[in-house]
Amino acid sequence: MQITKKTIGQMLEEVSEEYPHGDALIHTELGIRYTYQLLSWDVDRVARGLLNAGVGKGDKIALWAPNIPEWIVSLLALARIGALIIPIEPGADREDLEFMLGQSECKGMIMVRGMDGEEFIDTALYLKDRVSALEQLFVISEKAYPDMMSWADLTDLGEEVDAAALTQVEGTVRPEDPVAIMYTSGTTGKPKGVVLDHQGLISKSVCSTERQGLTQQDRLCLFFPLFHMFGNTCIALAGLLKGSALVMPSKTFDVPQTLRAIDKEKCTAVYGSPSMLIALLDHPEFRKKRWRGVKKGTIGGAPCPMELMRRLVEEVGISHITVGYGITEASSWVAMTHPGDPIELRVSTIGTPLPCNELKIVDPHTGESLPPHKPGELCIRGFLMKEYYKMPAATAAVIDREGWFHTGDLGVRDEKDYFKITGRLKDTISREGVEIYPVEVEEIIYGLPQVSEAQVFGFPHPEKGQEVAAWVRLKQGSSLSAVALAAHVKDHVDEEKLPHYFKIVEEFPMTRSGKVQKFKLAEMAEKEYV
Repeated sequence: MQITKKTIGQMLEEVSEEYPHGDALIHTELGIRYTYQLLSWDVDRVARGLLNAGVGKGDKIALWAPNIPEWIVSLLALARIGALIIPIEPGADREDLEFMLGQSECKGMIMVRGMDGEEFIDTALYLKDRVSALEQLFVISEKAYPDMMSWADLTDLGEEVDAAALTQVEGTVRPEDPVAIMYTSGTTGKPKGVVLDHQGLISKSVCSTERQGLTQQDRLCLFFPLFHMFGNTCIALAGLLKGSALVMPSKTFDVPQTLRAIDKEKCTAVYGSPSMLIALLDHPEFRKKRWRGVKKGTIGGAPCPMELMRRLVEEVGISHITVGYGITEASSWVAMTHPGDPIELRVSTIGTPLPCNELKIVDPHTGESLPPHKPGELCIRGFLMKEYYKMPAATAAVIDREGWFHTGDLGVRDEKDYFKITGRLKDTISREGVEIYPVEVEEIIYGLPQVSEAQVFGFPHPEKGQEVAAWVRLKQGSSLSAVALAAHVKDHVDEEKLPHYFKIVEEFPMTRSGKVQKFKLAEMAEKEYV
């Protein structure tokens, strides 16, 4: 592939010149609409304001806010002046926030007042006294607060800086320069700061939109949280670089508002985790006819059940939806199915590598490359992170001397270079010496028409090492007993891999990015069964 040697700022400027009057960003809950011309003007104004406030190239600035237009404007403005963006989950607790701001040597933070009131204000002022590098707080609010600069004051500062000064600073920013530190949310240990550059994020965005068949005419529904790479890069940045329209239904994922936005704004593409898409399809307000224009999109974050893909493609009519596999350390997407792939291939694999990536399967014990149909660990090379920030040992542990990133995911490939993920090394269940892969059992459970969502997981057991549970959430109005569920699984799964505990539940513990927290399920099961 031809590598794009440009920065995010340069790319946005080109798109804005090409499609000045095209819709760029619509927030239906807030009633805000941007054309590309207006978005470019606002980004320019905020970038100049940040320069006047003392933010410069290489400075780290956190973004602590839900899905609002200012999030996107801040991302693009910081990228223009060469600063590094640190996305922060709105629900982050004080301890995690202090660690991330301190470990990244964060100079400033752009934030909202809070999610329900002004709870972020007190936390930010508390952290300013504890994090030595933290000097500046910018609050997205009309109201002024002590020791903070309001959004209006920041933009007013931009009026005092001429365009030439911004152009001069932007000219020093290079495609290979870092643009973000995105912290991983692992279930063990402290988060690690993944350092990413302009070139990597742009390359992955360009390749993924070409694989999906996106055009400037598309309208992308953006309900995934912006603090997550799926939201800020795979949807937002990718769509903007293509000249598409981004439609944000609400500040946080809200099913009724999302359904209305898809209809009202004539969205053509949807993106989300399986859990999010199931929530949309199962809601009483869902109407197939209101989705008639939706033909594209990507499912990621977790394996896509066959039943869900069939509903999306055959019942709803999203004929060209793809399944993608991405990872923060690899600058987002690494593999994706093709829009014309058969449904079976779209759910049983993660597709083929994007042109900007190399993928291989290796023996996790020896590191030896494995031939087709031999299971092992998935490794990636191409536009990887620069490092885990200030963690050289952790970086060296996952990127080998030949530049391959070891994902920790188990997989297999076929002769046509389609890859399949079979589980996580750490999620593989070992019961009395037998390895059990949850996804294989989950697919059996999804064969039942009453099932909306299934989770198979291991939990500690004093005698067997681990035991296996299968918990299921049913479709609205459906009924199924745990006994009938167990009988179905027993008919299709070998005895040695059979879950011994079955349960029908109302909901699963979720992250704010829409992923089921299996470690919490394990804690709940251990208390209940052991």
